Amino acid sequence: MGSVVHSLGYFLFEVSHLDAWDRFLTKVIGAQRGEALGEGLVPYRTDDRAARILLRQGPADDLVALGFEVPSEQALHEVTVHVREGGHSIDVGSADEAKARGVKGLVRTFEPGGVAVELFYGPALGTTPFRRDSVAAGFVTGEQGVGHLALRANSIAETRAYFEQVLSFGLSDHIRCTLPGDFKVDVTFLHVNPRHHTIALGSGLPKHLHHFMLQMASLDDVGAALDRAFANDVRVVQGLGRHPNDQMVTFYCVTPSGFECEVGWGGRTVDDSTWQPTTYNRVSDWGHQSPYRRPPKRRTEMGEQP
Repeated sequence: MGSVVHSLGYFLFEVSHLDAWDRFLTKVIGAQRGEALGEGLVPYRTDDRAARILLRQGPADDLVALGFEVPSEQALHEVTVHVREGGHSIDVGSADEAKARGVKGLVRTFEPGGVAVELFYGPALGTTPFRRDSVAAGFVTGEQGVGHLALRANSIAETRAYFEQVLSFGLSDHIRCTLPGDFKVDVTFLHVNPRHHTIALGSGLPKHLHHFMLQMASLDDVGAALDRAFANDVRVVQGLGRHPNDQMVTFYCVTPSGFECEVGWGGRTVDDSTWQPTTYNRVSDWGHQSPYRRPPKRRTEMGEQP
């Protein structure tokens, strides 16, 4: 079966502090709060769609569902059959659940780690165009979907098999290395469209989600978002840097729920007809240093110097 899943349509997070998340998404990231659609979910927009990020009140402070888009109701039926034939249970979402997510219909299954995988068709547009008040060039979405995420996998092999065999993702590459402190990195990257990866799988994480990534169309917008993070006292854990595999220039900051948000620009894309997976021995080509680690300063005639 060829892939009928063509993009990651939305994230659904359960968060304990809705007001803090509203400030984070609107004042720092540059998302726009959407019109409530039901079920107590609070939607946020990064393009003309009605909902790209959904929040619900609750104690988890974690990812609870991923929405993957298929092109039609018939495609949703086909992928439902495929999931069941693969030995996985799948349930039909209610009309109210679909409306609350801004989609026409959805079904729900679960990846091996317990995060809901909501397959949907018919995404709704917002009642007004997306306002680029803070992100002048906009976010990169379209055929590449809302962004990517780094997901906890108790067994990388099992979770990789789920996404590849059940949802028809493809392997992009791996990063395997050892960081200072003898910290072992072993991450597998999977794609389902030209975006370099939609899913990154790693083990040993305290939450389902390590980070989610939103891509901006301009490096200047990324820099402005970094400035807004500092101005709003958001903890930036990694400053600007470039990853070797997707070639994105990004920074990482901590959300009000404790997991991270990566904001980036300039990602490479995948052409399945020519793509060859690679294993990289580093996390970054340059940068991604903590801005809070600074060497002692000394006074000179030219002012304070490291």
